[in-house]
Amino acid sequence: LIWRYFASFLREEDHWLPPDNWQEKPAAGLARRTSPTNIGLALLSVMAAVDLDLLPQDQGAGLIRHVLNTVEGLEKWRGHLYNWYDTVSARPMAPRYISTVDSGNLCGSLIALAAGLEEWGEGELAARARALSGAMEFRPLYDPDGRLFFIGWEAERDRPTPGHYDLMASEARQTSFIALARGEVPLKHWRCLGRMLLGDNDYSGMASWTGTMFEYFMPHLLLPCEPNSFLYETLSFCIYAQKRRGSRTNTPWGISESGFYAFDPGMNYQYKAHGVQALGLKWGLDSELVVSPYSTFLALQLAPHSAMRNLRRLRDMGLEGRFGLYEAVDYTPSRLSGEGTYEVVRSYMSHHLGMSFLSMVNALEENQMQRRFLADRDMAAFCAACQEILKGS
Repeated sequence: LIWRYFASFLREEDHWLPPDNWQEKPAAGLARRTSPTNIGLALLSVMAAVDLDLLPQDQGAGLIRHVLNTVEGLEKWRGHLYNWYDTVSARPMAPRYISTVDSGNLCGSLIALAAGLEEWGEGELAARARALSGAMEFRPLYDPDGRLFFIGWEAERDRPTPGHYDLMASEARQTSFIALARGEVPLKHWRCLGRMLLGDNDYSGMASWTGTMFEYFMPHLLLPCEPNSFLYETLSFCIYAQKRRGSRTNTPWGISESGFYAFDPGMNYQYKAHGVQALGLKWGLDSELVVSPYSTFLALQLAPHSAMRNLRRLRDMGLEGRFGLYEAVDYTPSRLSGEGTYEVVRSYMSHHLGMSFLSMVNALEENQMQRRFLADRDMAAFCAACQEILKGS
């Protein structure tokens, strides 16, 4: 069902770019804009569909070719895509902005894509994917004084966003790894990423900012961590704390940034980070309760049995629709409109579906996407020379 989203919406009228989301109810329809993260995950989702025999390889290669044709022609900043493009016009949306984490997501996807295309015997396509990833300059997004990456770059004002990614347990961990592996930033950057510990019962792990599954597990789609390492134990701690929140509230578990049951003037679901207080430094995270199915998909590699039980529970609650499980279920009392105990957020986000799909493939195909990412010479060499990167030391 998840693949049906990309099969339906990677189409010529949107320049083969994945629309950001599709809202079923209220019927807002398709959001015809896209981001670097959406594009990267869509490319790998095509490859995943071939891995799972949902799409013939020649059709998958053709679809990837269409997407790469568009991406090569998009307006860029130092090799980076801007954070939002209109899929109808294929032009950047104002204000033009470069997101550090989104660029890292796309770059990592292109690195893994190139390795997969080589497996398929599609050398020319692989070279195009490598050229796009190689053209992305991460040094301008790095603050040498703070030894950290800026949140992003405001292209209209030609200046960085005043803020940094300063935690190891962050969705930007993949950006840091890639930039270090390519020698664009000094090794001391890794040591500057915060490793503050938080605890829940007798378990502990590194703190994130908002306590989301996204922060801990988004990089894990491509970047593995060694069993029994500090980072591995942190990911396990994240799952433990997430499951405890579900047990305390008698709800399914899995909380992350997602849509929730509130609307803007256009009747589109609003979106923000929801988290677990035991994992996050930001206060007030347990004041709301929004469970997102993609958060459980992200746990498939580390906790497959409990993740499957949780996904079945969500399905049995009636959350399955046209493109798989809906975006979220909102238990926050102030947003309940009737006598029920929850409201279903009946929409689908492109990047959440992509993350779910890649998690499935990694779980079923022996970490296929991680293996492809580390098939890159620079990524593999850096991993071998600096094992502490994967150990989280």
